[in-house]
This record gives sequence, structure tokens and C-alpha cells, in this order.
Amino acid sequence: MKSLFKAFMALCFVMALNACKKNLETTDPAQNDAISSVKKGDSIIHKLVVDGQPNYVVEVNGTYYYSDDLIISQEQFNALKKLTVNNLSTQERSTIAQDFAATWPNATVYYQYPDPTTMTAAEYNSFVATIDNAFNKLTNATGIKFVKRTIQPEYIRFVKSGGNNSPLGWRKGGVNAINLYNYNMVGIVMHEIMHSLGVMHEQCRPDRDQYVIVDVSKVIPGYELNYNILSTYAGYGTFDFQSVMLYSSGDFAKDRTKPPMTKLDGTTFSGQRAGISAGDIAGLKSLYFPVVVSGIYRISPVYVSTKSLDIFGGSPADGTRIIIWPSHSNNNQKFVFRKDVHGYYQIKSLLDTNKVLTVRGAATASGTLVEFRTIANTDNQKFKLYNRGNEGFSFAPKHAPGLRLEVSGGGTSNATNVVVGTSNTTSQAQRFNLIKF
Repeated sequence: MKSLFKAFMALCFVMALNACKKNLETTDPAQNDAISSVKKGDSIIHKLVVDGQPNYVVEVNGTYYYSDDLIISQEQFNALKKLTVNNLSTQERSTIAQDFAATWPNATVYYQYPDPTTMTAAEYNSFVATIDNAFNKLTNATGIKFVKRTIQPEYIRFVKSGGNNSPLGWRKGGVNAINLYNYNMVGIVMHEIMHSLGVMHEQCRPDRDQYVIVDVSKVIPGYELNYNILSTYAGYGTFDFQSVMLYSSGDFAKDRTKPPMTKLDGTTFSGQRAGISAGDIAGLKSLYFPVVVSGIYRISPVYVSTKSLDIFGGSPADGTRIIIWPSHSNNNQKFVFRKDVHGYYQIKSLLDTNKVLTVRGAATASGTLVEFRTIANTDNQKFKLYNRGNEGFSFAPKHAPGLRLEVSGGGTSNATNVVVGTSNTTSQAQRFNLIKF
């Protein structure tokens, strides 16, 4: 996937939406402009404005649909509601948004086959064969592992159903029920698995307007959710018209002669359902394997790509500060990432592999220096990598998840200090590219 945002319509799933409307009171009157709800039959359509972008969520009997085939939890729905608050701190907004969809620890997904008593033997055999085929294709292409569940509390459970849908991402203690009507179509099965891996819709990536024109006024009322944009997500690569996760131009159209989505030149396109694309594969690899154990990397600020993180003066002494300096190939700019717990890494230097990047004194104040110090396995020596797609990575210290690695003041001068600052998803000073040597 060339993006972390993909989608495919649930072929046979139709939510019961009636024509009658009834406005609902919001739970917070102060948020009337940002949160509104309309009742249609047995469903409630919630409109949540996040960073100026409308996000629609359809609630059906306590289940929250972020698109026709993508389900979010009550906690994720509440997180979206919280993001509508204008005076929410930048730090809290960033933490909520970036943790909205989590990946599976160690790139390992546990699963359970469907209940054989719910279908004929022939259906069951076909279902299992399609699941295995989907897993094999995903593993061979990306390296993500799928392991049959024994006692693991978090796992995927496949269900033969009247529609196709999946929850979004990994949740602690959560069981992802992947419902499938088209259980014998490997492309659709892979699509729903990718939702459970934490992948969203291609036409929902924040930069989609650079590639396509979306006119939700042409969408059947109640189906606007299929074109949601959550601005704090980030795409990977260019828009992928070959992705298995992309809608066709005319999907959910009021009038099929007036498609809701076209290319910039007004031409239409069809989504393919044969299997994952090269872009899909690249996106999954970026999401689950941002660095490799054997890799050596230069860490460069996205806004000043000619410079890189550097151990000041090439000194291996404890307490040496980290700065930016013109890129070179000496060991004080060569870093390796040692994986710790889920999503966290120690960042070593080839200058001295017994030392790692450390937040000085385990401080939690914005502006605290980052230094080079002997490994003590403390939380201020461990950083979580948030994948920002085309915008690089941000690094959050484990002891202070609301902070991010930052070039002090967004400076470009040689020897500008590298510090930790309050999380800000719009700050280029907090985004870094990893360039493999």
C-alpha cells in the first residue's frame, strides 16, 4: 500500500437507514458546532469536525462504523469526540490521534478460524482455504506473521456473515471479529485483514485532494463516512490507484452517472479486487518494519535534509549532547535501532554501541537536552516510533509520551541542539527521516 489509508466497499452490507430525520441533542452543548447527530431509522449518524475536517460515524445498535466495512471501538469513538474540542492541548491531541489505530506487537497476528458449525463443510473448507491463502500472500510479501491462537487474549476471529467488515487495528484485550460475506474472495479477505492490521482507506488519506476530486454531495445520504479524513494520519508514497483498498469512482453515488470521486482531470477509475498492490506491500512494510535489526541509519530532520543527528565532537563520553550537523558517513552519525517492547526502540550509535540516545535526567520538561549515555535500560532511553508516512517519523520517549524528539527551535545552524519538546503533529522540527546506509 502506498498509503496507510485504504478502503474497499463491503459488497453486500447495507445499513438500515430510513429517510426520516430527527436531530439529537449533543452531550456537550458547547460542542454543537463540532458534534452533531441525526437519527435515521435504527441508526444514528454522528458528524464530528476534527481540525476542520468532517468525520462521519454511523452507530447501529451500539456498533460504530467509520466506513461501511470499518468498525471502531467505543474508546476510539470517544477519542474522535475528544479531538473535536478546540482548546484541547496540542500534546493531548497528538497522543490521542497517533495512538488511534495500533499495530500488532512484534508484527505477529493471532487468529481463530470460523466456527464450522455455522456453515456447511464445503463452505468451511473454502473459507479456511481463502484465509490461509490471504495469510500466505501477506506474509510472503511483507513478513508479517499470522499464528493460530492458543490462549492469547488479542486475536482475529473470522465469522461468516451477511457483510464484510473488520475492527480497526490492535487493541489490548480486544478480539477483532472479521465478518465476511465474500469469504471465498482472497482480495476481499486481505482487505479486511488489513483493516485489522490498522490500515485505513486510500481515499481517506489527508493528501487525497492532490490526486482525486471527492464531492460528498453526490453520495447517498448516510454514506458520507466512506470519505472521512482524519488529518493527523499520514500517507505513505503517492496515491495508489492500484490498491486493493481503493473504492471505485461511482461507489455510493446517488446517481451512477455522477460519480462522487474522480481523478483530477475528471476521468473515472475502478478499484481492483485481485489482491494487494506493490504500494499496499510497501505501506505495510513501512508500518510494521520501520527499521530492521541489521540496519544502520542516518537520522535527518525532514525540513533540513542535508543535516543529520550527530554526537557532538564525535565524543563517546557520557553526557555528550546530540546536535545536527552536515551529513557525513562517520560513526557519530550512524545509528542502529534495538527493539525493546511494542513500538519502542533504543537508539545506539556505532561510535559506542554500549551507549544510546537518552533524555537528560529523565526530565519531562519541554526543551530538555538529548544526550549520549551508557545503557541503563531506563524509560528515558527508549523511544516509540510514530510512523508519519511521507512525513517521516516522530520519536516519543517512553517516560514522557507527550514529548517528542525535536531540533531545538526548528533551527538549521550547525550544532543546534536536539531536545525533547511538547508533542505537535504540525511541527516539522519533530519529524525525521531514516536513511539507510
